[in-house]
Amino acid sequence: MNLIGYLLMVIALGYFLYKLYVSYSSAGGTDFALPVYDGAIFPPVLCVVGLYLALRPYELDWSYWIYVALWLGLTILAWGAIRIGEEVGDRSL
Repeated sequence: MNLIGYLLMVIALGYFLYKLYVSYSSAGGTDFALPVYDGAIFPPVLCVVGLYLALRPYELDWSYWIYVALWLGLTILAWGAIRIGEEVGDRSL
């Protein structure tokens, strides 16, 4: 389970960086109505689930509220980063 947790966190980071790149490089994510905000929803979920699975073998028992708060915080940070990528990468069509 430890390896699966680390793998999920790597996949989440790669997916988020790809969506951040798309929001920056495609007229601020508005080119042909590309969906970029799913990069603010799915990677934080994968990251938190991966963290949970990675910490289980070490017998670190965090409360589920910590995982929920971490997911919410990561979602807000991801949304903000994608929004900044849209503004900075805003190019005319």
